[in-house]
Amino acid sequence: MAFMSAAGASLKGKTYVVTGSTDGIGQHTAVSLAKAGGNVIVHGRTKERVDASTEKVRQASSGGWVKSYLADLSSLDSVRHFAEALRKDHDSLDVLINNAGVFEPKYRKTADGFEMTWAVNVQAPFLLTSMLFDRVKERIVIVSSMSAGSHIDFDNLNQEKGYSSHDAYSLSKLAEMAITSQLANRVGTKLKSRRPTVNCLDPGNISTKMLRTGWGMSGTPIHQANGVIKLAADPSLDDVTGRYFMYDEPSRMPREATDVNIQQKLWDILEQQTGARWPANIA
Repeated sequence: MAFMSAAGASLKGKTYVVTGSTDGIGQHTAVSLAKAGGNVIVHGRTKERVDASTEKVRQASSGGWVKSYLADLSSLDSVRHFAEALRKDHDSLDVLINNAGVFEPKYRKTADGFEMTWAVNVQAPFLLTSMLFDRVKERIVIVSSMSAGSHIDFDNLNQEKGYSSHDAYSLSKLAEMAITSQLANRVGTKLKSRRPTVNCLDPGNISTKMLRTGWGMSGTPIHQANGVIKLAADPSLDDVTGRYFMYDEPSRMPREATDVNIQQKLWDILEQQTGARWPANIA
C-alpha cells in the first residue's frame, strides 16, 4: 500500500501485538509491520506454528525485534495468562490488533462452557483488551466482517436453541462492532487524549482457510489484505475512532451495533462472562 512507504519510518520503535498471526491475514499483517520497521509480537495456539511464523516475521524484519507468545484464546485462563505475560514483559504497547478468529462448522463448547465462536471471537478480545488497555498507547484494531448480523439475540448467545455456523459467526462479528463503538465512546468521553483510538474492519474476501471453510470459495490473494495494516499504521487515521471500515474505506455499522442500550447490555454480559475489569478511568 502506498501509505506504508510514507509511514515506514514512524513504525520504527513501535510495538504491535497481532493475535492469530501464524497464518492468513494475521501473518501477513505481522510480516508487513516488521518490514516497515515495527516491533512485532506474534501470537498463536501451537508452538510449532508460532515458531514457524515468528521465524518468517523475523526474516522480514528491518530493524525491529520480534517476540512470540502461546495462548489458546478459547480458554479464559489462557487469555489471562497471555495478558499477564505481555504486561510483565512490556511497559508499553503501541497497537493491539485483535485479529484471531474462528468459524466453527459444528457446535462446540469450550472448557469454560461457552460456544467456541463466541469465546474466541468475542470473549477473548474483550478480556485481552481490558487487561492490556492501560498499556496500549495508540490504537486498538478489531477484525470484524461484512458478514456481521443485524440482531443480537441475548437469549441465545451460547447458540443452544439450534446451531448454525453462519449465525454464530455473524453474531460474533456484530458483537465485535458493538464493543468497538462502546469502547471508543468511553475513551472519547472520559480521556482527554482520546487515546487509544478503537476501530474495526472487514478485511475483504481474502483467500484464507476461514473463507474456504465457511463459504467454500477463494478470494483475493492474502498479500493484498492490507486493511488491517492501514488501521494499525496509517498516519491519516491518527484521530479516527469508533469507525468500521470496509475495503479500506469507512462504512456504516449495522444499526444495532450503534445502539447504546444494546452496547451496554452486551458490555455488562461480557464482563460477567469473562470477569473482565476495565481501568477505572473508562469503566
